[in-house]
This record gives sequence, structure tokens and C-alpha cells, in this order.
Amino acid sequence: MQYFYDLAEIEPQKMPGRERRLVVGEQVMMLYIEREGGTEQNHTHDVEQLVYLMKGEATFTVAGETRKVKAGQVVHIPKGVPHQLDAPTPITYIGIYSPLREEAIRADA
Repeated sequence: MQYFYDLAEIEPQKMPGRERRLVVGEQVMMLYIEREGGTEQNHTHDVEQLVYLMKGEATFTVAGETRKVKAGQVVHIPKGVPHQLDAPTPITYIGIYSPLREEAIRADA
């Protein structure tokens, strides 16, 4: 089992408008994402999520509450709660999910 990771050594998965690096444990996973500006429409997950914004600014709506979030801030999204993201410029963030978000482990998710 691997215990330590260097993001620079993880092969990035390139997708339209974003690039991500993935670390997967037994009950938790982390996505490091660099993405172009844009909108993720309102959606839900069957897992709990934390988003740590590292670079840029974005507007998050969680359960109908909308806030502007800037680098250094964290958004908590409980399991099953509708949420969306609007980033007018490129952003970098870390998404932490528990338990594993199985569909996100696939390179095309």
C-alpha cells in the first residue's frame, strides 16, 4: 500500500477543459483539478465532498445557498445535496470524497 504521494509524479488525466490527478485510498479519494473557467450545472453525488480552492475564484451554490469562494476557502457538500459551480476564470482545487466516488475513478468521468 502506498502512503505518500507527490502530485508532480502522478500522471495527469486530460479532459476537455480540465486536467486532474487522482489519489485513491480504501474509503476516501482526492482529485487535484486544474480547470478552465466555466459552469458545472446543478448535480448531486452519493458521497460527501470537500472542495479546497487553491487558485482563483468561483461561485458555489450548495442546497440553494450561493457564495463567492476564493483561494484558501473550503466548501462542504453533504451526500445527496444539490450543488453547482461557476468559475469565470481558470481555477485550481482539491476535491476530497468519502466514501469513494466510483464513477470519478474512471478517466472519462
